[in-house]
Amino acid sequence: MTAAISGIGAWYPEPVRTNDIWPKKMARSQAIDGDRTFNDIPCGLGSAAEVTERYLAIEAQDPFLGVRERRVAPDELGSIDAEVFAAELALEDAGIHANDIDAVISYAVVPDRIIPASAGAVAERLGIKNAMTWGIEMACASAMAQLATAVGLIMSGQARNVLLTQSHLVLRTFPLIHPAVPGMGDASTALVISRTGRWPILRTHIVTHGDYHSAVTWVRGSQDRTDPPWWKEGGDFRIGTRSRDEAKELQRDTVAFFAQTLREMTDKAKIQMSDIDLIASVEPRGWIPRAAAQVLGLDPTIVASVYETRGHLGACGPIANLERAYREGRTERASLAALYAQGAGFTRAGALLKLDGAMQAV
Repeated sequence: MTAAISGIGAWYPEPVRTNDIWPKKMARSQAIDGDRTFNDIPCGLGSAAEVTERYLAIEAQDPFLGVRERRVAPDELGSIDAEVFAAELALEDAGIHANDIDAVISYAVVPDRIIPASAGAVAERLGIKNAMTWGIEMACASAMAQLATAVGLIMSGQARNVLLTQSHLVLRTFPLIHPAVPGMGDASTALVISRTGRWPILRTHIVTHGDYHSAVTWVRGSQDRTDPPWWKEGGDFRIGTRSRDEAKELQRDTVAFFAQTLREMTDKAKIQMSDIDLIASVEPRGWIPRAAAQVLGLDPTIVASVYETRGHLGACGPIANLERAYREGRTERASLAALYAQGAGFTRAGALLKLDGAMQAV
């Protein structure tokens, strides 16, 4: 028995936020006042250092972090709404009826409620009956964890079709002038995983480094270990860190972790790195996947990217980039895709897909 991606969907809210909405002084400045924990990235180590340094030098001149425009969800639209929109697109793309779905797995970086997960409400809105539903929380790596879980459900015979949804309505949690805001956008994405489908899943690979558990997390008040727990009174939640040193180490090593994950995954799959001809990745910065490709000896033009017009989309990033490549016909010309994501916790994760190019060659 096999598992494959049979449908894909990416939904973006209509409101567009362009760079001219910020004060004019931002366009002339290399820095924005405020918490720059996730803006100022240290240079990498080893083979990644030289490549990273070149990209950082270019980015240092741009307060908008390489993004020209991003989509912003209206406050009245919730994560459940967004995930339903993306799921409808994925189901239509797969040609699968809602009643054919056996499981729904969701992730929302800003859920409508802390619990329950949005999956149950998404299933109800879509008319999915008699399915098991739950959420997976692995921050920006959540879509990869969902994918690995769906493969297990299908390979073990517990499901025929699994719907995966992700939402990234994160801009509502940041003030406009926050230094990291220009690099982020709102979106939702979805996948349908089936026994057979368009892109067979050759391998998934997930590794968690718990020693970085405090590096990136939701915080209130001061960015240390004294901020109050979520169930007690406190200030507004925001994404921050409880260990600035850990956060800086992760940023410094992001390209190296990316390259390490793809090396480990291709080794286990007994596939040559040079066979990868499409990369769809999370994009905390638009240059990070290209830098990793160069470190791996790959052509950076194989990277699919929505970053310039959508920004960093968290867990939606790899799916949004794969969907873009699909709509542009790139998956028909490529043979092997590598998906990559890394999420707070700290988890690094990937997947290998056989694409249409390989099917046509056969």
